This record gives sequence, structure tokens and C-alpha cells, in this order.
Amino acid sequence: MNPLMNDLIAHPLFMKGVTAALLTLIILLLTRFAQDSASQRIDDKDIRYKTRKAISFAGYMLAAMSVLILFNDQMKNLAVILGALSVGIGFALREVIQSLLGWLAISFWSLYKPGERIQMGNVMGDVIDINPLITTVMECGGWVRSDLYNGRLVRLSNSLVFKENILNYTADFPFLWDEIVIPVRTSSDHKLARSIIEKAGKAMLTRIADDSREAWHRFAQQYRVEDAQLDSMVTMSFDSNYIEFTLRYVVDYRVRRSTKSLLFARILEDFQATGGKVQIGSSTLELSDARSRPGPSAETEAAAPSRPD
Repeated sequence: MNPLMNDLIAHPLFMKGVTAALLTLIILLLTRFAQDSASQRIDDKDIRYKTRKAISFAGYMLAAMSVLILFNDQMKNLAVILGALSVGIGFALREVIQSLLGWLAISFWSLYKPGERIQMGNVMGDVIDINPLITTVMECGGWVRSDLYNGRLVRLSNSLVFKENILNYTADFPFLWDEIVIPVRTSSDHKLARSIIEKAGKAMLTRIADDSREAWHRFAQQYRVEDAQLDSMVTMSFDSNYIEFTLRYVVDYRVRRSTKSLLFARILEDFQATGGKVQIGSSTLELSDARSRPGPSAETEAAAPSRPD
């Protein structure tokens, strides 16, 4: 065993390999220390994230360059070996190569960035990290409402950008069109109901509408799009059961559900303040009213004279 170990230690590549491993370890430790220091000193989350990614990229590049310099005289032989094995390596690492190409597409085509909400395949959530091989998403939906985090981290291969549709909720125009539907009984004052819904929409959505106009103006300068209705709008329809009002509006994707809840609460309070002039309608309510009508009792039927045949 000793002669074998002596021969191994005496081989010129052994010391270079040990040196490369130690140097790489030192660089990685310094990189981790620099990242932790940046996290403690930088308060802005976007700047902190970009600084950590820049430090990480610089550390990997420095480690790779150090290894290349140490093994510079062996690079020619390595190139010959890799050339002979290129077909097999390419087949074995095809998923890795596709992921790297996907990372380049994400970076240069701005398909999405950290902090944006996307849906890729059947996964929807906020992008929290992108590296050369995978995209990490904080998932929304699943067993909770679709706009809320469920606490599950999903790591998606970057190669999926070539295989799946990418739905971006925030790129260029970080607003969504949403709507709520309010059923009103047919006996209600429909003009008053419409006025209440319109006032609630304008009172709560004015600031969002102003912000969305600025964002839409910038968006329209980049793309060929028509003018869009950014102010809240109320439409009405009805059938035999109830009148249906629809309030359509623009909202920031991050507060879609909370905005909907506030609108419902405001409209319901205003309806109740009308003293019964406007009432929430439903087909179940109408059916219950029909069933609650008094019918003839058994005693009445018994007391009623029978008709002769």
C-alpha cells in the first residue's frame, strides 16, 4: 500500500488536484461569508438578492478560472478526451444543457424575474430565485385559495421554458382585470343598487386606477395594444330569479382577494342602509319564499263541505 500511495502522491496531477480542491473550498467559504455580510448590511430586498447573486457568480467564476490555470498544461489532452466523448456526454447531459439554454432564454429575453408571479405548467406562484439549472417558486393555490401562498417551494427545471406556456402576471403591466358579481332581488330599486355599486367601486379603486393608467401608458409604448378600459365599470343582466350586477375593475395582483373582500363588505353595508329598498337576491331565497306560503290546513280541509258527485 505504501508504494502505491507514494506513487500517487508523487504524481504531478495529485498535488494539483489537492491544491485545486483547497483553493475552491477557500473561495466558496469566502463567497458564503461575503453573502452573509451583504444580507446583514443591505435592507432593500431587491438589492440584497442581486448582490448575493453577483457574489455567488463571481465566486464560481473565480474558482473555475483557478482550476483552469492550475491544469492549463493538461487542457489539450482534456479537450481531446471531451471531443471523443462529446456525443455520449451530450446525450447524458441533454437535460442539463437544455436547462442552461433555458436560463439564457430567461435572462436575455426577460421571460420572468425574481419577484414576479408566473404560472408554468400546472404550477403558479412567485419566483424567488433563478439559477442556471432551476427556477424556485413559492407556490400559490393547491389546497388554499389561488392567490395565497401554500408554503410549498417548487423547483422547476429551466428547460420547461421550451416545453410549457409561461403565464406572467406582473411583467410590464403589474395589474389584473377582475370582477365581482352581486345578485339583487327583482323587487329592489335597481337604479339605487347600480348607483351604490358604482360609488363603492370609484371610492375604493381611484388610486389603483391612477397607478394603472401610468403603467398602461408605459406598456402601450412597448406593444401594439388598443386602449383599455381602466376605470371601474358596472353592467347589469337579469332573469326570472334576480338582477345580476357585475363590477369590473383593475387591481394590483398582490391585493386581488383583499380588494374583492373590501368591495363586498362596502356594498353589503350600503345595501343594508337602504332600509330594504335594495336586497341581495338568490334563487334559493325565492324558492324558500314560495315554499313558505301558507296552505290549507288539515282542519280546514276537513271542515270544508264535500261536493256532491
